[in-house]
Amino acid sequence: MSSNLYAQFTGTPMDSDDVDTLLTSEGYGILSLCRDGEPYSIPVSFGYDGDDIYFPFLIQSDDSKKTEFIAEGARARLLVTDIRGRFDWQSVAVTGPVHAIDPQSEPYEQFIETLVDNGWFMRSFERSDAISSMQAWRLEIDELQGLQRKEEQLE
Repeated sequence: MSSNLYAQFTGTPMDSDDVDTLLTSEGYGILSLCRDGEPYSIPVSFGYDGDDIYFPFLIQSDDSKKTEFIAEGARARLLVTDIRGRFDWQSVAVTGPVHAIDPQSEPYEQFIETLVDNGWFMRSFERSDAISSMQAWRLEIDELQGLQRKEEQLE
């Protein structure tokens, strides 16, 4: 039992192996961006290579709100959760600057490999025009916080 009286509500810190496992196994989360004090959060597919988070944006129109909010070097936060029950969950928040990846560069190969290894994809990625409208981004990890709450087993 934790010495934190509120741990049943707030969770306890996750160890680094559990954080890596969650980031590798989930493949999707909520990306939060901010521009001029206005927040914007969207679900994203992502891949994790043990050092960085990679995520694609499918751009389907010239006035895409997500492209208005994201900028080279801007700070972003990705929230990844695995909620199995009220008192059985894990949550990881990753914060850091985002960087565009040029499709003609070597880092783009890492982006693709990482997404193939552990990304989760929506049906829209199956369309042939999706690849041509895809922007590649890397979230450089500055802060990483994992919390969890495990259901206590009564004996």
